[in-house]
Amino acid sequence: MEMSSRVVIIKDEMKLEETLEGFPSPTLQKIVLKPNLINANPPPTTTPVDVVEILAKYYWKRGYEVIIAEGSGWCETVEAFEKLGYKKLEKYAKLVDLNVDGYEIRRNPNALFLKEFEFPLTLKDSYLVSVPILKEHSITGVSLSLKNMLGATLGVKGRVAKKGRFHRKLDESIVDINTYLRPSLAVIDGRIAGLGGELSSRPKKMGLMIISDDPVAADTVAASYLGLNSLSIGHIRLAAESGLGIADLNKIKIVVR
Repeated sequence: MEMSSRVVIIKDEMKLEETLEGFPSPTLQKIVLKPNLINANPPPTTTPVDVVEILAKYYWKRGYEVIIAEGSGWCETVEAFEKLGYKKLEKYAKLVDLNVDGYEIRRNPNALFLKEFEFPLTLKDSYLVSVPILKEHSITGVSLSLKNMLGATLGVKGRVAKKGRFHRKLDESIVDINTYLRPSLAVIDGRIAGLGGELSSRPKKMGLMIISDDPVAADTVAASYLGLNSLSIGHIRLAAESGLGIADLNKIKIVVR
């Protein structure tokens, strides 16, 4: 059977730069790295700063404009940047709080739920890298590269749950957001996975990273490491049905390095 997507699994973060060189170089000058900083709790609830530093330095050294962008859902984004060590990356990248970003309205009549979307201007004309941690989620089953994009949206001021508006139809919202903002690359940090929920995760050593330019395929492979069939996960199945990527392990070429 012809393979449709490629997912690379590395067991050593030192191979990350070499692995990135195996994917096409970004043609856009602006690189946006989107970690999962849902709150200010340490990994594995949030993305470790060291993997984002490797990515920021990699693109910075090659002359790209690098931005680290997040819109935290359960704390102020600035607090997460400060407590989790992201401020030290300002030598390579600009830190942006997407909760308060400027935006333009984009429309998609074929969207499952979000027919209109406030598209953050920071993400316009960018090569977008979703950098989540390999993590379980109490509602969606997993929180991986697709679910991570929920944070790439404007937040509601004064709300504890700044992204609560999407929870009315959460799976559909995740798919729609990824239709407006499909990541160019997914880098899932599964060195220490997060189990038992999204806000305060229990660590489990897995010792791997998952990289692909198909975020659906990346999430499909990542979900398998959590013992889950991606087609049983609503937003991954809907994303595949919407043409965002491949969710069939039989059509994914997995390369272990």
